Amino acid sequence: MGILLLAVCALAGCGKQEEQDNTEKAEYRMYYLSPTEEALVEDDYVPEERVTASMVSEMAKKLTEPVDSDDYVKLLPDDVKILEYEFDGRGVVLNFNDAYAKMKNTREILVRAGIVKSFTQIPGVINVTFLMGGEPLTDTNGNPYGTMDKETFVENEGENPNSYVYADVNLYFANETGDKLVKVTNGGGYYSINVPLEKKIVELLIKGPPGDSDAKPTIAKDTKILGVSIVEGVCYVNLDKTFMNQSMNVQQELPVYSIVNSLMDACKIHGVQISVEGETKVTFRESMSLDKLYKADYSLVEDASDE
Repeated sequence: MGILLLAVCALAGCGKQEEQDNTEKAEYRMYYLSPTEEALVEDDYVPEERVTASMVSEMAKKLTEPVDSDDYVKLLPDDVKILEYEFDGRGVVLNFNDAYAKMKNTREILVRAGIVKSFTQIPGVINVTFLMGGEPLTDTNGNPYGTMDKETFVENEGENPNSYVYADVNLYFANETGDKLVKVTNGGGYYSINVPLEKKIVELLIKGPPGDSDAKPTIAKDTKILGVSIVEGVCYVNLDKTFMNQSMNVQQELPVYSIVNSLMDACKIHGVQISVEGETKVTFRESMSLDKLYKADYSLVEDASDE
């Protein structure tokens, strides 16, 4: 039973799998969650029938079936139910109950990715649409996700796990007085192709500015990264509670916008969602709600007129 981990935290590639002797077992895969609910786990799946409609029905049932394994748990929590599902000749439409909205943001992304990847393996299934209570599932800004296909969720699957590339990026730290951001260029250096650039950027921000810089760090060095991923043009950054409890002597906006500005400079994204241990409904410092999509704010950068 071959098991492959796909982490939303790092989305690090495990390399392409060699063809197995038993091609039947390698032909289809079912997706689950790791026991920590921080990664997708895929396992071999052999359908009872090889007719599209039958496979759709079988896979929908398997999503809610209990699993007996120490290596993974089922995608959907026990209280999340599929009210109905339909194959329209091109795509699968899944209608979930309202409990779907109770999932943590980090788990929901993995659940959605695992379901889309599972169904789009089936011959004839091009895309998957999510409904909740009969209405289109939306992101945190109320925008419908619409139809999703196997290209919606892409992993960084490097064939050469020891290969490195150079990233010339802009990193935003605090100035000496802690009231503005300053841009530090050439801060990227070499990084493994199996570590997504977005994660590397957050790692470098936590590490702090280079020693020859007058800039000050905006994030405590002991902050842990629980997940960084880009889905549908949004970069999701999940940090541990140290991010909330840090006592950095900088303006309250700077830690958030050091992350947002750095990521939006380097990655083709239209926003950043920051969560703390999977929760977005939290307030950073005095008044910054994290329950929103943040965009770059260069007015916070020293000498912003030069930006």
